[in-house]
Amino acid sequence: MLTLLRPLLWSALAFTFPAATGLRNWVGSYQYEENPVKTLAGYSMGMLWKLNLQPQDNQALAGLLSIEGQQTSMKLKVRAAGNAQDLRITYLQLVDGNDYQQFKPGDVLFRLHKDPKGVTRTYWGKLQPRLSETYKDGQVNFMRK
Repeated sequence: MLTLLRPLLWSALAFTFPAATGLRNWVGSYQYEENPVKTLAGYSMGMLWKLNLQPQDNQALAGLLSIEGQQTSMKLKVRAAGNAQDLRITYLQLVDGNDYQQFKPGDVLFRLHKDPKGVTRTYWGKLQPRLSETYKDGQVNFMRK
C-alpha cells in the first residue's frame, strides 16, 4: 500500500514545491521613492513607499505597505501571492492612516514582475503613484533593500 502511495505523494510535492520555493524568493523589504515634484509654494514634495514581505504559508506572503509623504500617511496590511516571476499585492486591512481610497479586502493594489533579466517591474492596480500623473506600467519602481 505504501509503495502505491509514494508516487502520488512525490507527484503532489513536485507540483506544489516549485511555487512555494519561488514565492520565498520575494521575502524581504522593498522601497520605492517617487520622484519629487515642485509645489506651487515652491518646495519639493516626495513620497516614500516601503513594502515588507514575510512568509505566511506555502501559498502566500504577508506584510506591511507604508506610504509616507506630504499629507499622506498610510500603513496597509497586505497579502502577496504568486510565483517566482509574478507577485500580486492585495489589500487586507488599514493599519494606520487615512482610508480615503476605500480599498476592499482582496483588491489588487499592484503586481510585481521579474523580467528575464531579473529586473523587478511594477504593474499598478487599485493603487498608483501619488505624485506622477505620467507613470507607466512596467517601470522599475520597487527595489529590494
